[in-house]
Amino acid sequence: MRPEIHVSGDDVEMVTQLKNYLTKRLKYLLDMPGTIGIGVSGGSMPPIFTKALFACDADLLNWRRIRIFMVDERYVDKDDEQSNLGTYLKLFPPELAYVFVPIPICNDLSLTARLYEDNLRRILLPEQSGTSPRFDLLFLGCGPDGHTASLFPGDRAEHVTEYGWVGVVQDSPKPPKTRITLSFASLKFAKHSAFIITGAPKAHVVRAIWDRDNTLPASMARPYNDRLTLFVDEAAAKSLPSRDSSEESDSRSPQPFD
Repeated sequence: MRPEIHVSGDDVEMVTQLKNYLTKRLKYLLDMPGTIGIGVSGGSMPPIFTKALFACDADLLNWRRIRIFMVDERYVDKDDEQSNLGTYLKLFPPELAYVFVPIPICNDLSLTARLYEDNLRRILLPEQSGTSPRFDLLFLGCGPDGHTASLFPGDRAEHVTEYGWVGVVQDSPKPPKTRITLSFASLKFAKHSAFIITGAPKAHVVRAIWDRDNTLPASMARPYNDRLTLFVDEAAAKSLPSRDSSEESDSRSPQPFD
C-alpha cells in the first residue's frame, strides 16, 4: 500500500497540511480513553511540528493526556545546544515542559536506555495489549544518507534493553557520536506514522520510502499496519513518479486502532 503524500510549496503550506493531519488524528484520539503518546524527531522538525501543533484548536490540545517522546537523543544534557529535547523545550511554553518524557541521560549508557524503556512501558503499555510500545502518532525525519532517528545505514545501534525497544549508538557518523535511539521494533508498531522531509538531497530517500526499498533505515521504519503519511516539499518530492503514472495515494480517514 502506498503512503498518503502531501507535497507543499513552502513551509507555510507544510505547516497547514500538518496541522490538518494533527487535527483529524487528535479529534479521534480524544474520543478514546488514556494517554495520547506522540513520538517526535529532532533535526529540522521541531519548529515545523511545533507551529503545526499550536495551530490546532485549543480544545484539541488536552495537555493532561498528551505525552511527547523523543525517538532519539544525543548523549548530552538537555541544556546543550545539540539536545533534541532542549530544542523542543525552547519552542514550548515553560509551563508545558511536563508533557515531554525525557530520555534520562546519566553516566551509564545502558542504564539510560533501560530507564527510557521503563518510561515507555509505564506510560504507553498499561493501556495496550502486547509487548511493544505503540505510539498513537509518530513523526520521523531522515537524513540524506537515509537514516531516521539514530538508526544509520549499517545498523550501528546496539539494542541493550530487555525488550529491544531502545538502543545505544557509540559511533554515529554524525556528531555527537554517542546517542540513544528507539529501535525498529519500537518505531514499526506505531498506530499512525508520518515523515516530514524537506530538501533535494533527501529526494532519493523519499523515493525509497515510496518504493518500499528496505535498503535504507527510513524505509525500514515503515509501520507494520502501513498507516504512513509523507509530508514533503517540492524539492524532496522531485524523484517521485508523476501523479498520472503512479498509484494514487491512499487518503484514509482515521480508523479504529488495532
